[in-house]
Amino acid sequence: MQPVRRRYRMMLASLLVAGFGLASTAFADDNIRGVITGRGDAGSVIMQTDSVKMTVVMNDVTTVNRIDGIRPVLVSSADLIPGLRIKVSGEYEAPDRFVAHRITFTKSDFRTASAIQGGVTPTDQRSLANQARIQQHGQQLAGHEQKLGEHGEQLTSQKAQIAANEQQIVATTGALAARIANLDDYTALKSVTVYFPNGKASISKEARAQLQQLAAQATGTHGYMIQVQAYASAVGSEPLNQKLSMQRADAVTAILQQSGVPPTNVIVPAAMGTTEQVAPNKTAKGQAENRRAVVTLLQNKGIGGAK
Repeated sequence: MQPVRRRYRMMLASLLVAGFGLASTAFADDNIRGVITGRGDAGSVIMQTDSVKMTVVMNDVTTVNRIDGIRPVLVSSADLIPGLRIKVSGEYEAPDRFVAHRITFTKSDFRTASAIQGGVTPTDQRSLANQARIQQHGQQLAGHEQKLGEHGEQLTSQKAQIAANEQQIVATTGALAARIANLDDYTALKSVTVYFPNGKASISKEARAQLQQLAAQATGTHGYMIQVQAYASAVGSEPLNQKLSMQRADAVTAILQQSGVPPTNVIVPAAMGTTEQVAPNKTAKGQAENRRAVVTLLQNKGIGGAK
């Protein structure tokens, strides 16, 4: 009986070790970092890491978080725009395909990606189109050199034109680099302050008209972004005031978007809670001045060409 018991114990120990190994593998997450370069099929995104291009797949359990300071904020996958630097936790489905459990990015990285989408992309596309034309001219020139040896003057003129085009490409690329370096350098063009009733996020007709005027000015401005910062008076609990300031920021943002401002041109709305109080909260007048949202129209110096 004793040898049988010993064998039984050894088999049980082997099964437990195998079970622990499978459990640790099942709960282990890989982490990858990179920059989104485009959208894939079925809601996936294409991400360029330091070494490979990766398809990041999302499903019903995938969470997307924006890191504001040290606080993670749950956001929509619609915020995963080209140019955004992200960190992904999950598992490999294939060498170039990664199933995401959690995707995170910082507020500053989202601002930069939004600014790039707002104005740099068309310039970049023009540069690429010019490069394609240069290559096409080069191919045409190679054919002419074989067939039109007697037309030396015409061939020389074509070569000079190609050289001029190459110089234009260099100048365009340099201007593009200067604009990218200036993406965080904004000029404030106009600011509107919206005031709210106590405990509410409703917007008056007068404030709505001011926001619509600001949106009209913005859509006629090259390289613009709009910043929304909403506040609450320091009356009541801190969690309630934080939630109220977020509702006010969302209400202002909704009117801007309904007035023609694309979501990519609005810097992530900021719920500032009871920070930056502009008046004492001991009087009703002071509390009213603190229940506000500050909406600022910004123009990127690099994109807008300001000096």
